[in-house]
Amino acid sequence: MRRIQMFTVGIAVLAIAGCAEQPRLEAAAQALGAGALTSIQYSGNGTQYAFGQAYEPGGRWPRFVAKTYTAAIDYQTPAMRLEMLRAQGEDPPRGGGAQPFARDVRTIQVVSGTFAWTEGGQQPAPNPGAVGDRLRALWVTPHGIIKAAMASGAAADTAGVINLTVAGRPVKATLNAQNQVERVEYLSSNSVVGDYPVEVTYSDYAQFGGIMFPRRILEKQDGLDTLDITVTDVQPNAAVSLPVPENVAKAPAPPAPPAVQIEKVGNGLWSLAGAGTRSLAVEFRDHIVMLEGPTSDARSAAVNEMVRKTIPDKPIRYVVNTHAHYDHAGGLRQYVAEAVTVITHESNKAFFEKVWARPRTLEPDSLSKAPKPATIETVADKRVLTDGTQTVELYFHQGNGHHAGTLIAWLPRERILMYGDAYNPPAGDEIRTPDRGPEYAIQLVQLVEQQLKLNPVRIAPVHGRVVPYQNLKIAFGISGTN
Repeated sequence: MRRIQMFTVGIAVLAIAGCAEQPRLEAAAQALGAGALTSIQYSGNGTQYAFGQAYEPGGRWPRFVAKTYTAAIDYQTPAMRLEMLRAQGEDPPRGGGAQPFARDVRTIQVVSGTFAWTEGGQQPAPNPGAVGDRLRALWVTPHGIIKAAMASGAAADTAGVINLTVAGRPVKATLNAQNQVERVEYLSSNSVVGDYPVEVTYSDYAQFGGIMFPRRILEKQDGLDTLDITVTDVQPNAAVSLPVPENVAKAPAPPAPPAVQIEKVGNGLWSLAGAGTRSLAVEFRDHIVMLEGPTSDARSAAVNEMVRKTIPDKPIRYVVNTHAHYDHAGGLRQYVAEAVTVITHESNKAFFEKVWARPRTLEPDSLSKAPKPATIETVADKRVLTDGTQTVELYFHQGNGHHAGTLIAWLPRERILMYGDAYNPPAGDEIRTPDRGPEYAIQLVQLVEQQLKLNPVRIAPVHGRVVPYQNLKIAFGISGTN
């Protein structure tokens, strides 16, 4: 009889706990005013940091001043428009993120349904690969996560924890004692570091037009700040209309694998452009040296396939990495998977070894599917790759403000200079880049002309076209010996 009573009590306790879960979520919806909210616009200012663009390998992300920050959200479509006006935050400039700025830079990123795009150019630029991340950003807002939880049938436990799936990824939200959303956590993925945590913290709630909204939003990615915004204005149920532009709706899906264009730019020298970045293939007597492995696993695989078709019977032996920023190092693991030796500056080696050992459960790549040790060779100040017929000289760019472990490549026979970041030639006949300050370009010219005494005729930047070296100097009004 006692066992039956205990069993009955246990059932009752479970039932009470189960009943308590749903009211906690409903209480959060009521506390925040989420029920009648179909749209919202909030704005403020603060600080933004450029993920993956640290000055030193493994260091903090470079800082920018977010003069204005405005998010407009339609929870019904769903759709979101995020507009930010950024100013230079590092003085002197240190790191990437498109700095140094010559003037304030406005960015506008939009998602609507299954389409994403960027505004600000002559016409909206489709960003099909950004749909998932931007929808996730929409739904992890305080009211968005409550709406998503209720729509999915998720519940808050007695500790105020809600577990649900948002845009294909598991997400954990935590309520505070006032049933306000205090923190949202999930995993994201990057081709350099693999799985990494994202944490968004909401605090200092206040009433705005009948709803509660946080006056501070703090976001961390991979343990480092990426956004710190003080909210100054909130408009519940604002008129938010974000129709998909015609060119975005009709844009073809990006090719898989990525499209690669190859062009011969010298004797035994090939330029390969794909996924918005450039590599060079240098043909030696019995092997190939690749200069830069940027962007992604898929891009490197497509580039390497094109190289093998163009230059058959010669293996790729080395890939040279200009620096450890994620857009420049994102395709290196594919080379490791193909047993190609990576050459980088000595300050980057430990960083790559550490992050390449991290889990990759969200987006497994070739190396995670068939693990093998990486062979990494380093450069201190200078290294020359030559076989008597072809020569590549690698130089450490000491004092470079963009990245502390930067290499440049010099091909003396063709008088071509390759580098990661300093001047990115725009499309067409335009030479100048009015949004960019001259600091990094000046540093490059000083290294090339004053210290190394090189005399380049052309430049082959990772971002941009192969153009005359003089374009770099004209763009920023730099005087010099060349």
